[in-house]
Formats: sequence, C-alpha cells, structure tokens
Amino acid sequence: MKFDVVINTDDKYLQHCMAMLCSLYENNAVHEITLHVLQKHLSDESKEYIEGLTSKYQNHVFFYEMDETPLQGVQFRKNRPLSMAAYYRLLLSSVLPQEVDKVLYLDCDIIVLRDISEIFCIELDDYALAASIDYFPYSQQHRLQLHMEADERTFCSGVMLVNLNYWRNHNVESGLLEYAKRKRNVVYLHDQDVLNYYFKKKWFLLPPKWNRTANKLRAQRLQWCKKFDYKEYAFEPILIHYASVGIKPWYNAPVPERRSYEEYLQKSGFRNIVYEKKSLIDIVSLFFITANYEFKKLILYITKCY
Repeated sequence: MKFDVVINTDDKYLQHCMAMLCSLYENNAVHEITLHVLQKHLSDESKEYIEGLTSKYQNHVFFYEMDETPLQGVQFRKNRPLSMAAYYRLLLSSVLPQEVDKVLYLDCDIIVLRDISEIFCIELDDYALAASIDYFPYSQQHRLQLHMEADERTFCSGVMLVNLNYWRNHNVESGLLEYAKRKRNVVYLHDQDVLNYYFKKKWFLLPPKWNRTANKLRAQRLQWCKKFDYKEYAFEPILIHYASVGIKPWYNAPVPERRSYEEYLQKSGFRNIVYEKKSLIDIVSLFFITANYEFKKLILYITKCY
C-alpha cells in the first residue's frame, strides 16, 4: 500500500524524530511511504539524516519551508509555551500538494510498534479527521472556551488521519486560524484546542490502541470500549506516545517503555545521542514511577483484568 505521513520537526527535536521515523519505516517495510516534513530553517545535516533513513527503506521525503506569516497572532500559554511549529498542522490543506487527499499526522514523541496501514482503509467521507480520545477539558473555563457540552468527547491532535478533501472543500483553514488568534485569558492546549473547537462532532473516533500513553496501562473505562480494545491498548498498541509531561524516554532516568525508544534510536543511525540530565530527585521519582508501572504491567498480564 502507498500512503502519506506528515510530521513537523526542528534541529533540537531531530533525535526523537529519527527514532519515530525508524520505528515507522521498520514496522511498515512492506508499504511505500511518502513523508512530508514541515519545518523552518531545518539544517542541511538534519535533512541528510532524514533523507538517508528514508531512502534506506526505499521511501520518499519532501521538505516544506514553512511561511509563518499566516500564523502571526496565534496565542500561546504562559506556562510551558510551545513554538510556532505546534500550529503548522493547521495549514496542512494549503501546504501539502492537491493530489494528497488523506495524510497521517504524527508527533515526533511517538514510537510506532506495528503496521499502520489499516487506518488508511477508514472511509472518512464527511469527517474532517480520525483520532483517539483525549481526556480534557481541564476546567469549566476550558470547557467554556471550547463551547463544549458536558458530555462532549475530545481528541488528541498528536495522531490524526486528516481528510484533506474535507478541509479544502470546507475551507477550514481560515476558521482554524481565526480561533487560534482569538484572545483568551488562558491558553491550554494550543493547536489541540483549535482543532477540537472547530471540528466538534466532525471527527471519527479511533480505538485507544492508536494513542497508547507510555505510562498508562489502562485505557479509561468507556461505555463503547470492548474487552479487546483494552487488551490491545495494554499489550498490542499500534504506537506508544510519550505525551505525559515530565516522563520522556530521552531523560537520563528510568522511564516507562523507554526500551522501545532506545531500540529504534539505535537502529536509526543517528549519531551524537544526548540524554537530558535530570536532578537526583527527578531520577528517584521516575524510578518509582517506572517500577510501579512494570509491576502493574506484570499483574495485568497475569490476571488479564484489562
């Protein structure tokens, strides 16, 4: 099967990007992947790394130098603000070629563990995108910002199958940018808030195995989930998403599911690997978090009480 994948990265995140791409290519070697890289002033060395890895697996890559002019005025939170690159995904319908009508967006803090081709068989039709559930808003103020009903579902923007035909036919880009620039007392989740606000009831819900958080063994108890959904989430996820704040596999400390990151980082051929130094208190805390995680994983495997 042929399919398109889009990411955005910079020189600082290249190490993690290489691990993610290697895991994607390694577990989808029977497919022909076209990679689209959204970037701003990515160095030639970084491009060579990505090109070398992509060609090794006989795939294709295109780089897009992003014009940030349309994004001027987008809002950022004061605590842990992201870079402008977080909003690049809002421009997918105008940046990617017209012949690309469906694309899988992946964050770079992900490791792909299995064949992903099944997601491209989903008939999105009148849906703007497909994604897995995420558990927010975080407060009543957040809910009011998003104009959401109390029982409204929300999705994670780190893994999305995007229906570019829908985006273009409905001219969504202008609406997305309008909300991204709207003044808010508190900014919570940047692009994720924008996409959830604009695409309410217009997204296709993926099973939880498409967004397995590294330190969470159990998917949230949801009425529509089946037992096999919980089993797949725990032990047969499509990917691992290191999305939790303060729990990243590039720390010099024990972290749940770190082995997967290290395995594909080594296979990627990336040199000058750097692990972020943490304080002794952080290392001890992460040690106990990881030990508790591994214990629960063993108990869950034995009891099969998903």
